[in-house]
Amino acid sequence: MGGFESMSESSDRALLDLIRRSGPLTITEMVKDLGVTSTAVRNRLSRLIETGLVERETQAGSRGRPRHVYQASDLARRRLGQNYADLAVVLWDEMMTTVEDRRLRRLLFARITDRLADLYRREVSGPEWEGRLVQLSNLLHDRGVEAEVAHDGAQALPILRQHSCPYYQLAEVDRAICALERRMFEKILGRGLRISQCRLDGDRSCDFQAKPTPVVEPAVVF
Repeated sequence: MGGFESMSESSDRALLDLIRRSGPLTITEMVKDLGVTSTAVRNRLSRLIETGLVERETQAGSRGRPRHVYQASDLARRRLGQNYADLAVVLWDEMMTTVEDRRLRRLLFARITDRLADLYRREVSGPEWEGRLVQLSNLLHDRGVEAEVAHDGAQALPILRQHSCPYYQLAEVDRAICALERRMFEKILGRGLRISQCRLDGDRSCDFQAKPTPVVEPAVVF
């Protein structure tokens, strides 16, 4: 999984927070601030650089000797501190309760799924079902959603399996968000889907299984 979710130790987050607040920093400066060994700092930096959250830059030092400094990447600045769950819950509730016209709600639902699908569908292509699933799984993975393509022995076609839910807090309030995500995946993959199991029901993952018929455009009724 990409981003700060991949940090294997809380100490990595402490180092990243220091670099974001005070960077660019040298290893010597980080050692002094954190009170740990240079080896510990180097190990943590290696993990953070590997995840793309920290970048190393070479600067001219005293007497012409170069020095290496470390700073937070654009990826870290975009991802760290982002928590839209409260806003999403409020906006969803306003749409579902304030908009009384059911036709307008369906229109909004369709527009939202289209906008979300647009984030992915240009990068999902090809005639093979499993290939499209793999592409979508990789895109979700890059956005911090733990997903994989799984083969269920009872099913002829592979399924998209999500081990983490990007809308979990919202889904606990209104399970209609599950229908929105399913519909978005249908638009991306070009085929009808059903949710064969769901984390909200106590399952360990949310599984999206292909329907035997081509995708249709059913109206979602709330």
